[in-house]
Amino acid sequence: MGLRIFGGIVAALIASFAVSRYNKGLLRRGELLAIALVTSGLLVAAVAPSLLDPILSALGFQPGGERRIIGLLVISNLFTMGLLFRGFTRDDVLSTELGNLVDYLALRRLEDEGHPELRGACAVVIPAYNEAENVPDVLREMPREVSGLPLHPIVVADGCTDATEATARNLGAVVIRRDLRRGSGAAVRLGYEAALKAGARIVVTLDADGQHDAREMDALVRPLLEGDADMVQGSRTLGEFEVESRARKHGVRIFARLISVLGGRKITDPSTGYRAITAHALRRLDLRQDQFYVSELILDCARKGMRIIEVPIALRRRASGFTKKPTTLRYAWGFSKAIMRTWLR
Repeated sequence: MGLRIFGGIVAALIASFAVSRYNKGLLRRGELLAIALVTSGLLVAAVAPSLLDPILSALGFQPGGERRIIGLLVISNLFTMGLLFRGFTRDDVLSTELGNLVDYLALRRLEDEGHPELRGACAVVIPAYNEAENVPDVLREMPREVSGLPLHPIVVADGCTDATEATARNLGAVVIRRDLRRGSGAAVRLGYEAALKAGARIVVTLDADGQHDAREMDALVRPLLEGDADMVQGSRTLGEFEVESRARKHGVRIFARLISVLGGRKITDPSTGYRAITAHALRRLDLRQDQFYVSELILDCARKGMRIIEVPIALRRRASGFTKKPTTLRYAWGFSKAIMRTWLR
């Protein structure tokens, strides 16, 4: 009896709270109806629990003992899970809408400053978050042309709070300033959009921390111009790299095998940021990942029948500062989610 009284009190409190939130405009009508359904169920269970027997019996919870309570708990938990998933979905939608607004403002700012003309050129998209110390060397190391194409760097300052933006501008790079940090995947996506609007023929991406050697860029671009590939991926596994940790080394191998199986293409390095892709191929891609975008890019290319090849590159230690990547376990978890979301999509 005490449990039934407690359930009735909880139902009354929930109903009162919901009505208050609805009157303040903080709750939608559909959400109010869902809460009303829950509170009605609690009140029925408190006042006349036998009325729920037909529903519980249909679900396999026959009257007697504690089976009715167990049935109510199962139903309430399922309902709660549904509300949680709905909340997560709404948060994702709001996050995407806010990110799209920030990207729109960043591109409008670039247009106001004078959108670059890159017709037939090679654009180099460099996502950067607080890399003022490393960006100068990255830009100075970059050649003026690659495989006969003029080279134009585009630095995407992803919510930077240091002098990355000013430093890149002073060295002649096109800079896209985004006021909200969203991640390297979102930064690359924004750079891709700007490069396509400017008429670039080839788009290269490399990191802003000095790990990639710009002098190797010709090896990535040449196969595209010769018509041998739609995307060329740099591979530290085929080349050389300075190992930062054994866990990351083994992680690269494991994810390489997984992506090779899912994509039906042999990939040896699924996480390097050094690659080149044709504008035609880039327009066909559907990129959504804000952070762990490399796996999405490879799988989407493979799914659409594009030709992907890998070339050896040397991966160096970051020139200075601290890595912006999450811890090994968080990185593995995020990378795994990106792979499964792309594959299921």
